[in-house]
Amino acid sequence: MKLGLTALKLGVVAVVAALLFVIVVNAMKSPVEGDTRSYTAQFTDVSGLHENGDVRTRGVQIGKVTSVELTSQDGHTLAQVAFTLKEPYELTNTTELAVKYQNLTGARYVELTVPENPGTPVGHLTTANTKPSFDITQLFNGLQPVLTTMSTAEINDFTENAIALLQGDGGGLAPMLESADKLAAMARDRQQVLSTLTANMARIADTMGSRSPQVMDFLDSLNYSIEDAMTVLDKFQKTAVFGPQFMRPLFRLIEQLGLTHDMDVDQMLTNAFESLPAAADALRLLPASIAGLQLPQVSATSANVSCTNGVATLPTTVQVLLNGSEVVVCNAR
Repeated sequence: MKLGLTALKLGVVAVVAALLFVIVVNAMKSPVEGDTRSYTAQFTDVSGLHENGDVRTRGVQIGKVTSVELTSQDGHTLAQVAFTLKEPYELTNTTELAVKYQNLTGARYVELTVPENPGTPVGHLTTANTKPSFDITQLFNGLQPVLTTMSTAEINDFTENAIALLQGDGGGLAPMLESADKLAAMARDRQQVLSTLTANMARIADTMGSRSPQVMDFLDSLNYSIEDAMTVLDKFQKTAVFGPQFMRPLFRLIEQLGLTHDMDVDQMLTNAFESLPAAADALRLLPASIAGLQLPQVSATSANVSCTNGVATLPTTVQVLLNGSEVVVCNAR
């Protein structure tokens, strides 16, 4: 009796385990309910996409991947994906398919974009209408020293923003720029980090066939700041050469006047000027005052200037506008 009861219990446990296994497998496969139709599409890369992967549109499952095979066309190896779509969804010559990340573990699914223009129904799409998969680890090449200083949550946020940008999911540009700024702020060489990140993004965009406009917007946004910096590079050298010559005497002058870091500058300016307009009027006199401090040999150069038809006599209003500047106006022929 005891042996029979034990065998019965084991049998019940085995049946329950088998049922749970079937339920889990079916849940993982998440079959599509309703009538379906079969289609095929070609991709240049489907890394991470497997049989039973989802086909979705706007986050809703509308089909399943039935097979992934390699094919050869014109000497190039392509991946041919067979999948199903439940009715009334169908492929047309204007439909776009993209392999996207389902989660950070690397699982992928096929995203179907329903076009505004319905187009002509077809049963197969070529690479002209598909966007391939990409390896997110390429983004981190050369950035490992910086990533070690980031927390797991920060790395996940950075990765999610990068994936959103590369896949074109909504407004991924602004979050990615913020992530790039945080990443660069943690590095000693900010320019090197941004340069490496830009190169990696460009490489991934190239593998996607340059069909990720969001990536190009990101690269353009970084390029704006680089281009602006390139236009003023020569100013940095001038600042390094002439800055100390001006700032050191100015610092000594301020020290001689008795100004210190703990002085109430606001109160001092309030005592010096009756109002803000009065302060503005005083500042407007600075250019003329500085012009009056020119060295004799510099101001005397204007006397050596000769005019073929003689020096023109300027009206009083013009002389006031010049405000004593060393300008010589010659008579016209």
